[in-house]
Amino acid sequence: MGTEVTTALKALAQALGLEQRGQQFYQEAAERTTDPKGVETFRSLADDEVLHADFIQRQIDALQKGEGWQVPEGLEEGDAALDTPLFPKGKVNLEKAIRADASDMDALLFGLKIENDSFDLYAGQAKAAADPVAKEVYERLAAAERTHFDLLMSNYEHLSTLGSWA
Repeated sequence: MGTEVTTALKALAQALGLEQRGQQFYQEAAERTTDPKGVETFRSLADDEVLHADFIQRQIDALQKGEGWQVPEGLEEGDAALDTPLFPKGKVNLEKAIRADASDMDALLFGLKIENDSFDLYAGQAKAAADPVAKEVYERLAAAERTHFDLLMSNYEHLSTLGSWA
C-alpha cells in the first residue's frame, strides 16, 4: 500500500470518527431537546451523519482492497467554498462541553463546532488531494458539512434573537 493511500486511510479514519461522534451527539441532543423543531433538526443531522459515515467506510474498504477512490454516490455535489472558513477564528468560543443540563443554545454551539471541525478536515484534504476523484470526495463531504453548519447557524440565530427554532 503506497504512502498516498496510507495517508488517505488515516484521514478517512479521522473523518469516520468525526461523523460517528457527530451522529451520537445529534442523537443525544434530539433526546434532550423539547422543542419539536429542534428534535427534528437534530434527528435529521444524526441521520445525515450516519449516511456520511457509511460512505466513508465504503471508501476506506475500497482503498484497502486496492480499488482506488470511488465516485461518491449519495452525496450531492455542492459548492464547498474551501477557501472560506465556516467560523471566523475566535468569533465565538466553541470549546465548551455539553453538560447534562445543557440548553438548546449549547447544543447548537457544539454542533457548529463539530461541523466546523469536519469542514476543516475535508477542505484540507481536498486541497491536498492529487487524485481528482479523491478531491471530489472531500469536496462533497465539505459541502455537506457547510450545509449542516448553515442549518445550525440559522437555528442558533433564530433561537438567540426570536427565542424559537427556525
